[in-house]
Amino acid sequence: MISWMQKHRKYLVVTIWISTIAFVGAGFVGWGAYSFSADKSNSVAKVGDVSITGNELQSSYNNIYSYYNQMLGGKLTQEKAEQLNLQEVALNQLVQQTLLLNYADELGITAVESEVLAQIQSIDNFKKDGVFDKETYFKTLKAINKKTKVFEEGIKREIIINKLNEALKMPHTTLELETLGASLYLKDQIKVKLIDVKNSDINVSDEALKSYWSEHKTDYMSEKSYTIEQIKVSSTDIEVDDKSLEEFYNDNKHIFKGDDDKILSFEDSKEKVKAKLQLKKAKKEALKKYLSFKDGKIQADETRTLTAKNSDIPFEKIATSKVGSYIKVIELKDGYITAKLTAINEPKPLEFETAKDAAYNSLFQESKQKLLQGRAESETLAEGTSTLDFITRDDASKVTMLSINEAGAFLNHLFAQSQKRGHYTFSDKAIVYEITDQQLSSSDQNATQKEELIKNAGLIKNNTSQNMLIKQLETRYKIEKY
Repeated sequence: MISWMQKHRKYLVVTIWISTIAFVGAGFVGWGAYSFSADKSNSVAKVGDVSITGNELQSSYNNIYSYYNQMLGGKLTQEKAEQLNLQEVALNQLVQQTLLLNYADELGITAVESEVLAQIQSIDNFKKDGVFDKETYFKTLKAINKKTKVFEEGIKREIIINKLNEALKMPHTTLELETLGASLYLKDQIKVKLIDVKNSDINVSDEALKSYWSEHKTDYMSEKSYTIEQIKVSSTDIEVDDKSLEEFYNDNKHIFKGDDDKILSFEDSKEKVKAKLQLKKAKKEALKKYLSFKDGKIQADETRTLTAKNSDIPFEKIATSKVGSYIKVIELKDGYITAKLTAINEPKPLEFETAKDAAYNSLFQESKQKLLQGRAESETLAEGTSTLDFITRDDASKVTMLSINEAGAFLNHLFAQSQKRGHYTFSDKAIVYEITDQQLSSSDQNATQKEELIKNAGLIKNNTSQNMLIKQLETRYKIEKY
């Protein structure tokens, strides 16, 4: 546990509390929509006397998808989410929450209307000019397709769980603080030496590369693609006369405003008026062509195969359509297209020549890491070493042979190990170390360290106690998953 804390303490709050926000926070995100049942009012599980609905599961799933997507820099795909089994994660989190709700009910813990109201009024999404606004509240819930009653019930559950957690909190002891402090702020004196591998040291033969590709074919897959037949209507090809422009301007002048938010004159906004009117007429023309295309009266202008990466048109409507279906209109910057999805091409392993460069890079890096690993393991530290005098894991700036980020990663590794000697490998080098002396530094922590120590001690203790409570409640209340 201490080793894990040293590496991840800044994420502890998220780790502990993510399960308590799934009832509420997920409503504000639209990531990773996942269809769990045709009728989402049906229960997907029951814990004790409390049912879990499909809507709650969808909200929990959206929340977790958003969390993982942020951690992965916005690169989480639906396929990857399925590999991570996020649906099961979402359901298990809801089961844990519902166990706590059953226990809270048994203890008589509840939330009154005034507490629910105060919680809602504190949410920034519902504020206008810094003050809670009822109209904004209702509009926001409508925009995210959340019923008021359902949302407020979620708020109530969150308050109840928070009350239960507060009631179960246990204060830390002096001994616990000292023990944790000794581990977190231990000072090590170490001998270190950098080991590197030059690119010229690595030799990747064609035979080895082909063998590697053959063993890792599924790592080099084509993208899922969609073949469409399309008809495009360009707005710039639409003819409009001055009379039509003036009429359109007079009917819609409120949308043609300058930077000062004042309505522009016809002359000053003429180009914008023309573009808007052309786009409107292009849509009407595209709808006509859609009907003719669907009825077989006209043929497509072009057949194209698109992927999520190479698509130059909005991709969502295509990716969510069925083979053989027609797509009415897809808006572009300069017009509209109507299309028919003719094929969905599932990913398949790339041919050797296509995957060759990517496979070479992977094999090269693997070979480099193996060579680094071998050299680091055989290093005796007999010569060419440097000494770092009594550093803590927060002393990255003192490890001058590495960049700040590299030094931080190395020190997190160092203070998470129990061995006296070891090594840490980067992509292009390794640092070999040996601890020669240690000092405890819990007595000279600064104010920030002490505050952080107290905070983390409480988090560790209460997270552990909550996990133990959950295990007991699993035997106390019947759990049914449908």
